[in-house]
Formats: sequence, C-alpha cells, structure tokens
Amino acid sequence: MEQVVVALSPFTRRSRSLAVSHLASGLDRGLEPGEHLLLHDPADDQHFTAVVADIAFAADDTSYRLEIGTRITAAEAAERLAPSADGERLTLPDIVALLAELRRSERDVTAALAELRAR
Repeated sequence: MEQVVVALSPFTRRSRSLAVSHLASGLDRGLEPGEHLLLHDPADDQHFTAVVADIAFAADDTSYRLEIGTRITAAEAAERLAPSADGERLTLPDIVALLAELRRSERDVTAALAELRAR
C-alpha cells in the first residue's frame, strides 16, 4: 500500500477530497483509479485512508484526485504499510479494501437499477 505525505488544510478535511501531483508527492509508481492508499499529515501526525477517485495526465506531470476516508491510528497505518508475511492470509487492510469496493459496487448497482426502472 502506498502512502502520500501531505499537509491537509481544514477545508480539505471538510471537503474530503484533494488533488495531488505525482512529482510533488514523490511516488515510486503511478496510482490506479480505485486504488487504496494512506495519507499522512505530518503537521499534526494524523493518518487517513484514501482512494484514487480520478487521474489527470499532462505532458509534464500526472495529478490524482484523492477522496479522503476515515482517520486511523499510527499503529493501524504502520500495519497497513507493513508487508504481509503470508500472501495467502487476508489482512485488515485487505478486508477494508474489499468492503470499500463492495460499497462502491453497491452504489453502481443501485444507480443502474434506478436507471432501468426509469425507462
């Protein structure tokens, strides 16, 4: 799991969304839509879950729009960042990611169903 270190303003925390530059964030690799990651605000040493909601490509940089999830403890962040000792065992981050994906897919199905009913 990737971690992005970024100062979160009060407005950003309220809006639950922020744009992040690939180059400025120092990421080792590109992020994918729907990918789960961690945000660390070093100003107050708080950690949050996040998901990549959108990607915009430019000639000189890539920017990501991240949706901020829940606040987690430093211990939970460390656990999520630690490599899994057993690739077969589901970890807490795996389960959280699965639940988030289920929630997103449920919204997609609900929207599709509403659209079908409207026809």
